[in-house]
Amino acid sequence: MHRRKSALAAVLLLVLSAACASAPPPPRDTRPLGDMTAKPLACDGLISARVLRIVVGTLPILTTTTGGPDKRLPRGRYYSSCNVKVDDAREWALDVGLSDPFRGTPEELADTMAFDRGRPLPEGLGPGYSATVPEGKEPAFAYVYGWTPGHERLLSIRILLGAPRDSEADAIELFRYLKPIMLNQEKPR
Repeated sequence: MHRRKSALAAVLLLVLSAACASAPPPPRDTRPLGDMTAKPLACDGLISARVLRIVVGTLPILTTTTGGPDKRLPRGRYYSSCNVKVDDAREWALDVGLSDPFRGTPEELADTMAFDRGRPLPEGLGPGYSATVPEGKEPAFAYVYGWTPGHERLLSIRILLGAPRDSEADAIELFRYLKPIMLNQEKPR
């Protein structure tokens, strides 16, 4: 009798394992991000909350923005970073950061690009690169680093992998939108 129960449990375990393994992945979301300025806005009025929902793949979104007086944006706003979290998750789902001044070196950027197997940004969008970092010490994420020609400022966009989307492509599109706002600005005096 004991052998029969053990055999039945083993068969059930095999059936459940096969059923779970054969479940198809969720369909890939290929919607364009849409209007980056559509209301309601998040990240201190910089990015549409609807766009952020598409990027992270779920609702609701909680954002926190930090900044200081040396992080001036047009219309008198200050900016340093925006962290987007989903629900009460411990991890960020998306992070947009501005390093102004950028304290790294061109060599450090080149080393990081090589280590992460980054690719140069599309024509006319650089200088900068994008990469996807697999699971390791941190959860897997995609990111873009783009900077001013003299390396004075660096804009970073990091998206935690999880939504069934091309997170690296989303990071590039967010960078395309934010670059003229955050990197092509004149420094405050």
